[in-house]
Amino acid sequence: MQAQFKGKIALITGAGAGIGHAIAIEWGRRGGFAIVTDMVAEQARDTAAEIERAGGRAIHRSLDVKRLDQIRETFAGAIAEAGGLDVLFNVAGTNLMRNVEEMEDEEWYSIIDTNLTSVYRCSKIAVPEIRKRGGGAIVNTASIAGILAENRCAAYSASKGGVILLTRNMAMDFAPYGIRVNAICPGSTRTPRTESYLRKAPGQERAIADLAPMKRFAEPEEIARPAIFLASDEASYITGASLVVDGGLTAGFKLPLFDQL
Repeated sequence: MQAQFKGKIALITGAGAGIGHAIAIEWGRRGGFAIVTDMVAEQARDTAAEIERAGGRAIHRSLDVKRLDQIRETFAGAIAEAGGLDVLFNVAGTNLMRNVEEMEDEEWYSIIDTNLTSVYRCSKIAVPEIRKRGGGAIVNTASIAGILAENRCAAYSASKGGVILLTRNMAMDFAPYGIRVNAICPGSTRTPRTESYLRKAPGQERAIADLAPMKRFAEPEEIARPAIFLASDEASYITGASLVVDGGLTAGFKLPLFDQL
């Protein structure tokens, strides 16, 4: 157990699995108090228990980030119990493989509300609490899909592009209050959702991994550590940034022809 974040309190959405789980575990491992939230109550409970078994401190709450009433109630109660808020990790997200023609309105709004509107709502409620502590950080989870379009991911790409620009806007607006706002943009990451996709398309894992020069998927912990860095004092002069963590996938493109010349 490290003491890097001793006395600091973070709330993590979507912390029951995948990247959110990894961020919560890493935050707790480094001495921070974790408010673990997830739509699946059992997963939030299990993440908090894992932090406590390792010697950390955590509380857990069930939270559907699509519901403003739940955000208000959960944030108010959990922050009061924890004793304040220094850092918000907006991680909760979802996806559905649809192009614009295929997508129904309710599907569009479900993805936008989960991935983008929740960042606005959670941040709006968190900022006054972080200001009470003299400043802190917000780290949003965007995606390389917010930088490069992905086929049949219309709402997802739109939502993540929105997260990137919302991050920049909030960084400008809240810098005077000592609140830094940054985003991470993961590439292909081995999360439960990714694994579910791969089970539906056997044989595609290698092809997807090969899109990145590093030719593998990221592990959730490899996304969590950069997110934790952005929340730390080591990133004290970084705000409005979108940190790409994708194994080089968006660095450029490779022409096989050139290897033959």
